Amino acid sequence: MGGGAESDSDVTEGPRHALPRGRVDWALCFYVSSGAPASIRALFSEVVSPRVGCWSTPHFSCLILPSSWPDTMGVTCVSQMPVAEGKSVQQTVELLTRKLEMLGAEKQGTFCVDCETYHTAASTLGSQGQAGKLMYVMHNSEYPLSCFALFENGPCLVADTNFDVLMVKLKGFFQSAKASKIETRGTRYQYCDFLVKVGTVTMGPSARGISVEVEYGPCVVASDCWSLLLEFLQSFLGSHTPGAPAVFGNRHDAVYSPADTMVQYMELFNKIRKQQQMPYPVTICI
Repeated sequence: MGGGAESDSDVTEGPRHALPRGRVDWALCFYVSSGAPASIRALFSEVVSPRVGCWSTPHFSCLILPSSWPDTMGVTCVSQMPVAEGKSVQQTVELLTRKLEMLGAEKQGTFCVDCETYHTAASTLGSQGQAGKLMYVMHNSEYPLSCFALFENGPCLVADTNFDVLMVKLKGFFQSAKASKIETRGTRYQYCDFLVKVGTVTMGPSARGISVEVEYGPCVVASDCWSLLLEFLQSFLGSHTPGAPAVFGNRHDAVYSPADTMVQYMELFNKIRKQQQMPYPVTICI
């Protein structure tokens, strides 16, 4: 990636997940979990780099980071809050935020998490009937310099925001699914060591559900603080308190990372999509 020591101007300071910048010969830089299979690395080294236009010799960089990567966040639980009976989505959100404010939580700005689905282009499938793969490209306002790409039952790639431009150049391999964008927006609340985000999940112009994210900042190992997180969740979610996220079981004693939160949002968005596709029950009177 070029000789010489890296200068201060090569690194963007500011929000978490700031990625290296400033080198004109970088086509893209991926931060890939240490468990990423060789096939994923081969895809981007053989397909991506030659197709990214830049005014210097393009290079591809894939940094394999160890599990002790220091850029962490507090242990986080993401769940869905059902709409209260006889209430709208917005009214239920207001009930939740009112409970938080009664506990003493203070507003700390807003947040947004969005997700767009891409599927494997038909031209890349070897034989008829072969199932294509889905990739979810996501953004989180907590990490404005980063873009997350998640594969079904696969690794989570953390890339620079230029990844969105890259997907346009890869339309021969991945195509955006129609009307697939889903996002959640809402207010951030700080309560002691807990950061709570209550959001309205929307698809197009319509509200589809409610997301609740709770982060416990002082701890980075899920098994060390789940009981404390659970107790806090019960204080304002009551009977709708979720169980431990599946990602906790996969990383029982590992350091929690932002990618784990994005996996939870991906699962939440897919759950809400499926709920919208379920037919309403029909009553037949005889």
